[in-house]
Amino acid sequence: MDRNKLKLSLMLLLVTVPIGLSTLVYHFYAGNSGFGTTSKGTLVQPVIDITELKLLDIEDKPAYLGFEELTAGVSPDKYKPRPWQLLYFGSESCDAECQQRLYFLRQLHVRLGSDAKRVQRAYIVTSAGSGVDAATSAWLTEQQADMRVLHGEAVIVAKVLQRTSAADPLAAHYIYLMDPVGNIMLYFSPDNDAEAILKDLKKLLDSSSIG
Repeated sequence: MDRNKLKLSLMLLLVTVPIGLSTLVYHFYAGNSGFGTTSKGTLVQPVIDITELKLLDIEDKPAYLGFEELTAGVSPDKYKPRPWQLLYFGSESCDAECQQRLYFLRQLHVRLGSDAKRVQRAYIVTSAGSGVDAATSAWLTEQQADMRVLHGEAVIVAKVLQRTSAADPLAAHYIYLMDPVGNIMLYFSPDNDAEAILKDLKKLLDSSSIG
């Protein structure tokens, strides 16, 4: 193995091990009475690769690349892990309940403090169109300027996400968490209060050295 391949292999190892460890740590603490009593998030088992959702950005380009594709041909010194992702799935028209949920999500992001820069929010349109309507676009620009707007086919998204819950995760206004490698690993329902979600997020960010 030449020097560059060795360096890339070591880099990949350093990237994937912290994520694996963070998941193991989360499993451990979720079963511990000291943490489990305050944690309300639900682990996605097995995790879902974000590429399964086939999401597109506003230019109709793939919103997320697979980890192997993301790191292909990248030298270790130039690799930059993508941030953790908080994902909310909605329609082209974000009604009052949707706006309230996105406001809640933004407040959670802000309350992460210095860790906020390690997290990104995304609003994912799953209705027939490929984007939001004019009113929703204006509201997002004014109130959620730092949120990505993506879209995907409703049938594909619903089929994949239904593996995470017996309920309809789109209608139930769930918030999903994706790690920097591209694994959707955790979700929160509207019944989860802000303090519990914040503790979950900080626990995971503290246990991971990337993203």
